[in-house]
Amino acid sequence: MPSIFSSLTQSDFGSKKHGNFEAVIKIGDDLWHYWRDNTDDKRRWMPGGSVCLGGVAGAGAIIQSDFKNGEHGNFEVVVPLHGARDRVELWHFAHDNSDVNTPWLKIKRVTGEFDHVVGPASIIQSDFSHNGHGNFEVVVPLIGPHGHAELWHFFRDNSNADNEWIKVKRITGEWDQVMGPGSITQSDFKSGEHGNFEVVVPLLGPNGFNELWHFYHDNSDTSSDWVKVRRITDKWDQVNGPGAILQSDFGDGENHNLEVVVPLKMPNGHTELWHFWHDTDVTTDWQRGQMITASTNGWASFIRSDYGPDDHDNFEVLVEECQQSIVHYWHDNANVDVPWLRGGVLWDGIRLLGEQPIARLQNTKRIVQLTGELDRSNWPGPNSGQPPSLAHNRTESRFGIRGTDLGASFLHKGRIYFLFGDTWRNPYRRNEVNLDSIAFCTDFNPDDGLDLTFYKQPPLVTDNAFTQLEFDVPLDGVSFGGRMMVFFSTDHTMVADYNLMGRSVVASSDNDGYDFTFLYEFSRDKFINVSVDVVSGEAVGLPEYRTALVIFGSGRYRSSDVYLAVMPLEEIVSGRFIRYYAGRKGTTPIWGHHEEEAVPLFCAGCVGELSARWNPLLQRWILLYNGDNPRGIVMRSAEKPWGKWSGPVMAFDPWQNGGYGKFMHVAWDADIPTNPHDFVHDDMFGSDDDGFKWRENEWGGEYGPYQISPLTRGETGNFAQVYFTMSTWNPYQVMLMTTTLHIGGPELPGTFRGTLERLGSWLRRIFSQILRALQHWTSVVGRGSP
Repeated sequence: MPSIFSSLTQSDFGSKKHGNFEAVIKIGDDLWHYWRDNTDDKRRWMPGGSVCLGGVAGAGAIIQSDFKNGEHGNFEVVVPLHGARDRVELWHFAHDNSDVNTPWLKIKRVTGEFDHVVGPASIIQSDFSHNGHGNFEVVVPLIGPHGHAELWHFFRDNSNADNEWIKVKRITGEWDQVMGPGSITQSDFKSGEHGNFEVVVPLLGPNGFNELWHFYHDNSDTSSDWVKVRRITDKWDQVNGPGAILQSDFGDGENHNLEVVVPLKMPNGHTELWHFWHDTDVTTDWQRGQMITASTNGWASFIRSDYGPDDHDNFEVLVEECQQSIVHYWHDNANVDVPWLRGGVLWDGIRLLGEQPIARLQNTKRIVQLTGELDRSNWPGPNSGQPPSLAHNRTESRFGIRGTDLGASFLHKGRIYFLFGDTWRNPYRRNEVNLDSIAFCTDFNPDDGLDLTFYKQPPLVTDNAFTQLEFDVPLDGVSFGGRMMVFFSTDHTMVADYNLMGRSVVASSDNDGYDFTFLYEFSRDKFINVSVDVVSGEAVGLPEYRTALVIFGSGRYRSSDVYLAVMPLEEIVSGRFIRYYAGRKGTTPIWGHHEEEAVPLFCAGCVGELSARWNPLLQRWILLYNGDNPRGIVMRSAEKPWGKWSGPVMAFDPWQNGGYGKFMHVAWDADIPTNPHDFVHDDMFGSDDDGFKWRENEWGGEYGPYQISPLTRGETGNFAQVYFTMSTWNPYQVMLMTTTLHIGGPELPGTFRGTLERLGSWLRRIFSQILRALQHWTSVVGRGSP
């Protein structure tokens, strides 16, 4: 049963410009209140009290009303509860906000004694007013006399808080089959004193798909019937849950647009949350807006907040994702063309836990710091009288590289080349700020560190064909025909305080990375971050490709799922014949010709930088990425590039794997009991005039886990030791990391094929030992006794 529906509102609590967000969330059989302090820059969600413990049959709906005993209006909630005679009833709860510590009160049953509620409700307070208080209006699905669900309207005359709720009128038609809850708002469309009621509700369509329909009530005549207006979703859209409606401040003239979010089941079987909108011309059709998330696994709540530019308020959404997560998304309405942005996972460590890893790698460790001049890990500080250690490659004194990040790598002409991101150099040159850097090594023994040689100049693009500013970085590359073929991101923008990578492009270098020539744009959507590898065409089900370039991608910066594409390696120069993984028919992959056909490989929603490589020792694809759900460096594995992919494995947790306080900085002002007050932080950023400020109050963070495939070692069918680079933000440097993966362990569950391979490997070892023993015995017998 979904945990949320009309479960989000913005209240008048808050000491600064923005009111707090308030939500009621069904967890098990209970309903709990959560809130986000919007004066807190970290925007953390906090657990409030229980609204109702036990008996909760569906998601709750919340508003803040004009009833108050003090400064703040009360919270009003309606929620389905299990009642007598195996029926579900709709109940009204309230919270007196004159004292936030008081318990929630169970007020009255909304529905009648014999009504059978079959879904959550939606509540508003309308402009129908008596004695200074607007009425409460509720829509809720009930079982009708024909055995199918109908959507009904109830209201409470708030001239007296003791008044009973009144069942007013059925909204849907007699033969409409309601397939989920309805959502209600009051609009500025009116032919009299009161704005119309607008409702959206999913109905069973003639083609067997659920459709989302718009109804309205002309409130100039309260006795009039509800009017079925038009279908919101397209003819072949499969609605996979209820829609949520509001009226925005967009629109021309005296009326404003109506806005809806609704989950849609896509042809490949996964569900996406989409935005639709309708302009002020009531005769026109609804328009499809943007996808909010491709990781939906439930329903969504939708409000308009007081965040945003002067002209338009932002949209805020809570949505259920993956297995057990509730995630906040928002849209900056200063520009309708920017994508929806990820606000964060609701997590309290008690009841809301987000996605959990299926295993944790305890053996992941840092080997050395690859970049920078000083390695401050475990340094006791400037007052200790001890200088910090020197970093492994001393890149500042040797190459002028003060700090950098990323480090995707590939083989080229017998060397391993590394592509580093935004780089700070010494001496400082304004025209080189945030330009990238390239290094190479011929050192294939990483256990004592990698000896890197950096180019002293940035890799430059001829004719300034694309931007190379902050967040415009090299992503990954391959060697082809003696040339470097490298994917770059470019056209970085800021939306409010959120970073967005703009698009990915492909460029080539004929001089081993000193400069690059632009070839073509690759993606503006699902492959803005990429990781690439080369395998046979047969390995991806496209034998006609002979040698295939396999491209894993993510879209919105750190707010994406993972997608898959392939192309013939020989077409890397032209960009032709790209195919996008669009799902499976049985076990056979379906390859589409258009990027919009690409589907997520698994549910994540939080992927940014990523690294995917075929591991011949493990006979699996290994994917590493940084994410926030679960937080850390996450590993997944699969025998085929399209999956089935494993659940998330925690490859590196900054606390449990010895990062924070050792080689990743813990902010000194962080309110945590075990704050180590380390001296790992650098003085890289925050320059004022001639100096640099230390970053003692800025957290380090793990990202950019790029596998170094040529260094992998181990035993086929048994284990592999994997090496990868990882960036730490503060210090702004790149670490060399390693971890060991075992087939048959919790991180790589065995398969039948893998079991046979391990059995064969074991038999080979036994046979080898027997053979050596026989050879030794034969040798002894042959020599005879002394």
